[in-house]
Amino acid sequence: MSLERPFEVKLFMDESGNGNPSQPLIVGAVELGDDAEDVEERIQDLYKRLVARHSLTGFGSFDEFRKDGFHSANDPTEISVPFRELMRNTFFRAFVVVTDRTSFPGKAESELIEFMYVRLLGDLLIRHRHESELLCYIEQSQEMSSIIHRLPDAVARRGRARKKAGRNVSLPQPNISMVTKRQFMSTAIIDYVMADVSRWLQKGRTTNPKDFAYRAFREIEPSISLLYSFELGRISSRKDPLH
Repeated sequence: MSLERPFEVKLFMDESGNGNPSQPLIVGAVELGDDAEDVEERIQDLYKRLVARHSLTGFGSFDEFRKDGFHSANDPTEISVPFRELMRNTFFRAFVVVTDRTSFPGKAESELIEFMYVRLLGDLLIRHRHESELLCYIEQSQEMSSIIHRLPDAVARRGRARKKAGRNVSLPQPNISMVTKRQFMSTAIIDYVMADVSRWLQKGRTTNPKDFAYRAFREIEPSISLLYSFELGRISSRKDPLH
């Protein structure tokens, strides 16, 4: 018998590589369960402790950290190392779709990003078909400001299209909102995951343990429920990991 869980699923989403043709374009989601509030509180507490480190005052990227919160592209090692340690001690599931853009010639990047969000979120509706609502927090960006109002209907259509034929399955209502990292610092988890995935892909999916890109990817891979490339297919998943 299937029982409805007494908590709401929370997804924290972001995109990576947009505006940088040399990098893979990525859309990712981190799923947190009934401890989502506790995870957010621990990240907020870590932020407060790190902000209090006066030895880093005046260092450019530290000043950005104080203003905007955790960001993998900017955080100095004094910030990224303790945040990665927090991630290692946090249970989460990551879902990542990626493209090198060759499968979508002539498609505008904004359209491609929207397509990738719809594809990923629509499939996550199926995954959580026993929930009544799917809370989704997308990090604020210029690209998303013109897309987000179209997502709920497009995602619902994608989810309905993915339902198995002959099954009357109700899907959760996608409740999508755009937030800043300071509002929900849990969005930083998917930011770090996508950075590690991107770095590893750009290194040709290296398996050399001397390469940081490989070691960083191996660190997060146990938390990756799905890593899917539109060119290569399924690269890794919880059921079929690389390691």
